[in-house]
Amino acid sequence: MNILTKICVVVLLILVLVASVVFINMATVPQNWRAAYEQEKLRANLNEQAVRTQTLVTNTQAAEIELLKRSRDEKAIQLAELKKGQVPDPKELMVAEITAKLNASNTSLARLQQDVKVMSERNEVLSKQLEGEWDKIATIQKSNSSLTADLTQLRGELERSKRVVNALERKLQDRQERITELENRAPGAAGGAAAAAVVPQGKVTGTITAVRGELASINVGAAQGVTSGQKLYIYRNASFVGYLRLDNVDEGGAAGTIIDKQLDPTVGDKVTNDLMK
Repeated sequence: MNILTKICVVVLLILVLVASVVFINMATVPQNWRAAYEQEKLRANLNEQAVRTQTLVTNTQAAEIELLKRSRDEKAIQLAELKKGQVPDPKELMVAEITAKLNASNTSLARLQQDVKVMSERNEVLSKQLEGEWDKIATIQKSNSSLTADLTQLRGELERSKRVVNALERKLQDRQERITELENRAPGAAGGAAAAAVVPQGKVTGTITAVRGELASINVGAAQGVTSGQKLYIYRNASFVGYLRLDNVDEGGAAGTIIDKQLDPTVGDKVTNDLMK
């Protein structure tokens, strides 16, 4: 490898280092955590590429040093043989030339050794920078995981809040319908007595025991405070299913029509007169 090639390699290395610094500076102000993650990853890749380039240059120069050492040893042997054989004057000129070339080779070897030392130091610095970049990437990934967990928790809380709001809205609508029904049925004192007879005292909770088309039967009746014409909520776990308007009420059971259903009722669904108690 001649001097021009070595200069080109050094210039290329400097350009790679400068480009790495520029890219790192361009990536120091992330707009958000994902952009910061991508920029840090790009910076780490650039530093890793620079380390590989320096390693390649170091290996090349080490090979050149080894080649120069062998050439120096061969020339030293040739010089010893020339001196031992008491060569004539033309040979002495050749020995002088060989000695000059050997000195130049030694100078070049010392320069290359110094370059290898500098490259090794830069390699160590870049390795430390690369470790720092990977630590930053790990921190960003950890922050990303934490944010994802928080987002999932917030979504769950939002979903629960929506269910509570929906339940309150249905409860308000149902009570408004009850008020309207009682006002239309019998205003005045007699109507107040009738309303007291229609609205059950306390919370009523039961289970659907049979479903047939739009009709369903439950396992609670007049003994539990259920009255004919009453409208009960149907729910499954935390989901609202619909309403059950009671048409027939016995002592221990009742049956009615399913109205305003959001889901298909099934045996085992729960019924109640108040979702919030």
